[in-house]
Amino acid sequence: MTARREPAAAALLPALQRWAVETARDLYLTQKGAPVATKHPRATPGERMSVIASEALPPNVVDGLAQASRLFRAGDAPPIESSPFATLRERLLTATAGYDVVGFDVFNTLVVRSVEGEWLKTAVARGFHARLKELVHPKALPTVAQVRQRRFALEMEIAGEQVAQGRDNEVDFEALLQRWAGSWVPREPMRSRMAEELRALELELEKLALRPAPGIPEVLSALKAQGKRLIFVSDMYLSQPLLRELLRHCGLEQYFDAGYVSIDEGLRKASGRLFPRVLEREGLKPEQLFFVGDDENADNVQPRRLGISTLRVEDPDEKLRRRRLEVAQKAVEQNPYWAAHYVDVVLGNEARHVRERDDDPSYQLGRTLAPGIVAFVVDVIERSEKLGIDHVYFLAREGLTLLKVFALLKDSGLFRRVPKAHYLFVSRASTILASMRELSWEEVHRFWRQYSRQSLRGLLKNLSLPQDEFIRLAAECGLTDPDRPILEPTKDAAFQRFLASRRVRVAFHQRRDEARANLSRYLEYRGLMGLERTALVDIGWKGSMQDNLMRAFEHDARFPELHGFYLAYVPDGQPLAKKSFKYGYLSDLRRRDLEEADFLRNTAIFEMITTANHGSTVRYGKNPWAPHLPMPELLHHDQEKDNSARFFRRVQEGMYDYARDYARLSPLLRFTADELQPGTLQELLRYTRYPTEQEAREFLKYSHVESFGVHEITTFGLKLELAKLAQLGSVKGALKEAWKAFETNPWRDSVVRRSGVPLANLAYDAWFTWRAIR
Repeated sequence: MTARREPAAAALLPALQRWAVETARDLYLTQKGAPVATKHPRATPGERMSVIASEALPPNVVDGLAQASRLFRAGDAPPIESSPFATLRERLLTATAGYDVVGFDVFNTLVVRSVEGEWLKTAVARGFHARLKELVHPKALPTVAQVRQRRFALEMEIAGEQVAQGRDNEVDFEALLQRWAGSWVPREPMRSRMAEELRALELELEKLALRPAPGIPEVLSALKAQGKRLIFVSDMYLSQPLLRELLRHCGLEQYFDAGYVSIDEGLRKASGRLFPRVLEREGLKPEQLFFVGDDENADNVQPRRLGISTLRVEDPDEKLRRRRLEVAQKAVEQNPYWAAHYVDVVLGNEARHVRERDDDPSYQLGRTLAPGIVAFVVDVIERSEKLGIDHVYFLAREGLTLLKVFALLKDSGLFRRVPKAHYLFVSRASTILASMRELSWEEVHRFWRQYSRQSLRGLLKNLSLPQDEFIRLAAECGLTDPDRPILEPTKDAAFQRFLASRRVRVAFHQRRDEARANLSRYLEYRGLMGLERTALVDIGWKGSMQDNLMRAFEHDARFPELHGFYLAYVPDGQPLAKKSFKYGYLSDLRRRDLEEADFLRNTAIFEMITTANHGSTVRYGKNPWAPHLPMPELLHHDQEKDNSARFFRRVQEGMYDYARDYARLSPLLRFTADELQPGTLQELLRYTRYPTEQEAREFLKYSHVESFGVHEITTFGLKLELAKLAQLGSVKGALKEAWKAFETNPWRDSVVRRSGVPLANLAYDAWFTWRAIR
């Protein structure tokens, strides 16, 4: 998603590499008769080439092709004078010197849209479909495509009726809405109410999409200062009062003395029939009107045939913007894979908050990863509605960033029903003791299988058991050195005696019950107890806190049915509790999708960029200001403070800015989380599998604080000691040691990228993929 911020060739190289691997992977799978690598929609080669051309071809090449095409047109009409927006004011002040009336086209001349007009109709159709889901029986509910196609068919029908009456082929907007609404809501007064809803929605989206064209307010102001009479003339199905409302929204309506619209007159500019009507109404001869517009035929060729002088607005930047929009729109209409790309194009063109030229790599990282985070939060809201969940709990600490994104999205107007959001101070450390039944090997093994490097002191710390009390009890069992690594716990006699000791178990039960009571009080204070069902939201990966809470309170009648929403979910092989459910959005290994599994090549980055800078919850104590309320006790590591100040605060700024832009424009886009998932996953795989050199090197600056299990600071360089390699005494041994260091690196793709070997990531990705398939 950072492609357009780089030179075209550099931006396209990762995509070309990835697509080359995807093509090779598909070919390999076909030959082997194996399952496809992904169950999600994929881009076809033709679609990819179209998008590549729209992104990479410079405007002068496109303009050259357009000019060349004119050489083959019939006729010898003189070339039409044109001007970009940047010089339009100066050109018009000179060109209109002898004219009292200046006319303007509206769309793409006075105002421009964030999306093309046909997509705006699609957005209205999507909104209509969402409303129909509340009114129509599921068996009779049409698809979004059917709703959109019905509008198109009605437009053709109404336009044909207009032609039969001797008018030009324009569409009566009010008649269209009545028929469109009546297609599925035929009875009155519901049909008229639905038509009015659709009318309001279309106008709302038009206002959201529209903005003044570059420099147009200054152009109109300068002409008005010269005493010119200004009029607008438009081929449009919205009436003149509605167009005035849209121009007023853009701050332009005040400049115009009159307006003429094809739907009101029954005549169009494109047919050449509207301009004579305008001249008649204005009492003008053709040589007294000067007209400005972008369309070659409707705004220039047709009026010139009547003797009206014109100037064509032809702006290279605007043409490039619209060309990218058109290509992206066509791609997504043909294949839902391109939904995320279309969002990226629209937001890239209309960024109000995202600083696209910000050269801070941390901010750019936030912008790169933000689409995945935002789409995940959209999924949280939509999934909550499907499951009938009214309260969702964002888990500390990654959940705080997700909660802030949620707050930015919830009022976007895209969602009809949004759950109430809460923040829950919980951690593995603050929930594991409460979740245990006994201090037995069966229970301890649940923890030990993930973190096998344990001593007694480390184990007690991880289980939140008092060190002094249990070290003393352990000494009575012969476990006298609390710092000795317990390498083989099942064969360690002293450790087994410690687990079997009655005194140890009594002390354990007392501490466990205290921890469970404190956790219960905290959950009740946060409103979780007593709900019928609720959801926990976190980055992932195994859902350990969800498991801990279920184990602690599975027999408590007040504890709700628990759903876990995760960016990615990696099952640990253990069965889920009866009232516990888990979902992975971008990656869920239960789906056995190879590309979703590839997303997990670098999980550390998603934890680090979302971690809140308030420390980790270790237990629940008394609130000194309100003793009756439980208060989380937090442990904050200095390294985390440093990471946040130097890097991750800026990363989060980039994510929030993207979320603000997405929230503003999402009603125009109206993609579901399911539609965004495949394209978003592929764009994040670009980062994961094909990082840029800067991204790979920036990763070395980060570190991750493990506050549970191993309690260490993880750094991400290749842990390879040259002195140790030299001591091995053989090339084979050195290579084996180097490979071991490479295999244990948290992000091997970045190691490959930092090697500087040309196309090394392409080769590594191909090898990694084929090994996974085999």
